[in-house]
Amino acid sequence: MADTGKLQSFGEEAAADLAQSLTGLLGRDVGVSLAHVSETDPTSVSAALDSPYLFSFFNGTGGLEGSTLFLAKEKDAAIMADLLIGQDGTSAPEKMTEMHLSAFGEVVHQAAEAFTRGAKKMAGSKALWEAGESTAQDPAAVGQILSRLGGAFTALTFNVFIQDLLSSEVLLCLPDPVADGLTSGEEKRAVGTGVGVGASPSPKPSGVSTVNTQPRAGGAQVEQLENEFAGSARPTGGNIGLLLDVPLKLTVELGRTTKLVKEILALAPGSVVELDKLAGEAVDILVNEKLIAKGEVVVIDENFGVRITEIINPEERLNAVQP
Repeated sequence: MADTGKLQSFGEEAAADLAQSLTGLLGRDVGVSLAHVSETDPTSVSAALDSPYLFSFFNGTGGLEGSTLFLAKEKDAAIMADLLIGQDGTSAPEKMTEMHLSAFGEVVHQAAEAFTRGAKKMAGSKALWEAGESTAQDPAAVGQILSRLGGAFTALTFNVFIQDLLSSEVLLCLPDPVADGLTSGEEKRAVGTGVGVGASPSPKPSGVSTVNTQPRAGGAQVEQLENEFAGSARPTGGNIGLLLDVPLKLTVELGRTTKLVKEILALAPGSVVELDKLAGEAVDILVNEKLIAKGEVVVIDENFGVRITEIINPEERLNAVQP
């Protein structure tokens, strides 16, 4: 049986790491905390699920061999995906669209990385979890999926909170062999340093440059300079490549106007609606309702097109997509 105390420590550290990663990824303050660690089985978990869930398998290596399962409520996963694609999360679909499912893959990737960093400190530097594809399942189909973990496993339950949007739980289900490998792994120590591989480095004050030296063959040493600037954001380790296939809606807007209800009802074939754009003025190009460029209308064969004449500068685009 796995050491519950070690799993508790692993979960608490991974929760803090995941909260930081998701805050940077989603652009909103995300709180993640470990709720509890429990020995359970497929029947018990299935009975506790009351809505569709997204299932993501983590493939483990380096002492974590086997499949580990990450579960999140579908409706809450849709909210996180909605934030990731530049929306505000309030109109997220109950059922995941293809676009939302693709975007949520980056959230799962961040979770796998956070759990891997915690695992390395317990099971050694070779410990690794890689996220697979996510699939949505109704509660009735959950038992068969959970049974792939074996007759019994350890479930780590995490509370996830985003103010005014969601307060939910996600589960990390560890089969017994994986939980044993995680808690029984011995920390490797670097020769001559006395520091465990994967151990947390000592905190360094912001704005201070530090010099790390590492021995090389022949006694030579190489200096590695690392500058940390106060107030700078640290990278979250996300892989933008996972988002390259996410579809986005591109709209070309000729102009807008405001009409009274009676004016709308009076419209008929041949009616002319005056817009707020001058003749020859550039049209707006929007991605997911956010202005990113301006252009001019052209005709390509028998189809309309738009030639981009101006790209909105990065600062203005960033301000447009922030909630």
